[in-house]
Amino acid sequence: MVLIMESGATKTDCCLLDAKGGVRSRFRIAGLNMASADTFSVSRAMLDAVSFVSDAGFNASGDVSDLFFYGAGITDALPGGTDAVREAFPAASCHFHSDLLAAARGLCGKQPGLVAILGTGSNSCLYDGNKIVKNIRPGGFVLGDEGSAASLGRMFLSDYIKELLPEEVSDDFRATYGLDYNRIVNFVYKGAHPAADMAAFAPYIMKWKHNPYILEMICGNFRNFIERSLLRYGNGEDRVSVTGSFGYACRDILGSIGEEYGLRFVRFAPAPMDGLLLYHNGKQSIKGIGDV
Repeated sequence: MVLIMESGATKTDCCLLDAKGGVRSRFRIAGLNMASADTFSVSRAMLDAVSFVSDAGFNASGDVSDLFFYGAGITDALPGGTDAVREAFPAASCHFHSDLLAAARGLCGKQPGLVAILGTGSNSCLYDGNKIVKNIRPGGFVLGDEGSAASLGRMFLSDYIKELLPEEVSDDFRATYGLDYNRIVNFVYKGAHPAADMAAFAPYIMKWKHNPYILEMICGNFRNFIERSLLRYGNGEDRVSVTGSFGYACRDILGSIGEEYGLRFVRFAPAPMDGLLLYHNGKQSIKGIGDV
């Protein structure tokens, strides 16, 4: 059995495959960032995974022969949390890769291209069909993450507290959330999950995209990502594939903006798992997964 786990900030999508590549179970556990998650959190999530594998009629201790874990915080220097994964599936040969490689494999398969993650945060890379050959560092929600839901939330809140938003938008936001300056500052600077908290406002902001000021804010967020990340790969590649729920929701806007820069957004997928299943089943191309 092969277990594929693709972990983001809020959830980990999992898929159990048999020897012929057939899907025997798909389930979801808590999200994990291996760079920051404590051992207890990782162990608890793995216990949930073991339970789901058992519910599917298999033994996690012996039936899982290969485990592919893709997630944030995975680098060449493997963080300690990976030990908890090995302990949960002791018979498995464990392979740990970044969430960015998951996006590349899930969106492009074995074909080259530019790859973007646009969710709570953002990231991008140049992929040669086998490995990531260049990555413009994302910087996180303080120093970067342009184009992400958190970045849009930060832009919106900044304009709100400085009274730059259109009056109808500002009044509606205040009535909807009841947030004043002090409460906003507290949850941004003292909250446990500020990036996720700011990203949570993205659906509300998108409801105002008919307003010219808000539409320009949304477009400006994506232009920042394109100019500060995608255009800097500079190899002549113009095909971009995007994963992440926020990017997927904004695919029409992204496609239009991309044309301004000579970029073709050719594929959108809310998550990379469907493409990863094809990749690990030896498919050469992911064509058809979210194509536009």
